[in-house]
Amino acid sequence: MGQKIGRFSLGISVMLAVSFAVTSCGSQTEPISLSDQELADVVNAVQDDGTVIDSASCQVEVFRIDGSTTYGWATCAPSSETASDAGAQADAFPFRLDGQDLRRPDEGKNYQKDIDELFPEDLRSAISQHTTGMAK
Repeated sequence: MGQKIGRFSLGISVMLAVSFAVTSCGSQTEPISLSDQELADVVNAVQDDGTVIDSASCQVEVFRIDGSTTYGWATCAPSSETASDAGAQADAFPFRLDGQDLRRPDEGKNYQKDIDELFPEDLRSAISQHTTGMAK
């Protein structure tokens, strides 16, 4: 009987240790939830300082938040349907928001260099997937 209890205790201990290890590892990769106000602040920063479209309406996907730095992708379009070429205007870009300072990569030949400077290496594949999706 004592041997069965010992094995049972060992089994439970192993299961708890594995559960703790999985939970600890998983918590680092889960995205941080933003409150509605925090998300609205990010969207406002993108609309005010990030897009080249006047009176834009933007949707934002947040990749990660590290301290006061937010990394993400924005897709913006004119907010009014009366814009002359509303169908043709769109502005989609990765962004880095440091406090109130929003930065995005330059277009053209410096794009990849700016991506490498602005974003951590592990986020570059997500940016590449968005960029590839835009080209289709």
